[in-house]
Amino acid sequence: MIADIDFFHGVVFSRMIGEKASRFEKIETNNSSYIIDERIPIYIKYSQKRISPWIFTFTEAHIEEIKKVQNGFKEVFILLVCNNNGVCCLNYQEFSTVISTESNYFPKWIKAQRQKGEKYAVTGSDGKLTHKIGDSDFPRKIQLS
Repeated sequence: MIADIDFFHGVVFSRMIGEKASRFEKIETNNSSYIIDERIPIYIKYSQKRISPWIFTFTEAHIEEIKKVQNGFKEVFILLVCNNNGVCCLNYQEFSTVISTESNYFPKWIKAQRQKGEKYAVTGSDGKLTHKIGDSDFPRKIQLS
């Protein structure tokens, strides 16, 4: 049987390979962080919920891991896999708009929701994005080439 984490992370890797990513390095401290082509850190969360909205919980340990993964890199991307609906890709600035990375109030959450044919509206425990994120933004937003 395929583990859920392998299934949902596989969606991310499949799309990135299609965009010419060639090397995926797992960061050993947890099951969610990877470095792509030695220069692009990503952090993956997934939701098994079948329909919108998809809610992702972030504990203090998750926030610390994201900060740690970003250390030494220009950017980190947080990838929210919304079951089989798509991937909502946030850069660190978007992430920190919806979740305060400095506040000590935990747990925090992000909600991604969309209607058929629309982009994801993203809100979080500490704010909301003024723009929407398209499923097609990933992996183009990461700029692998």
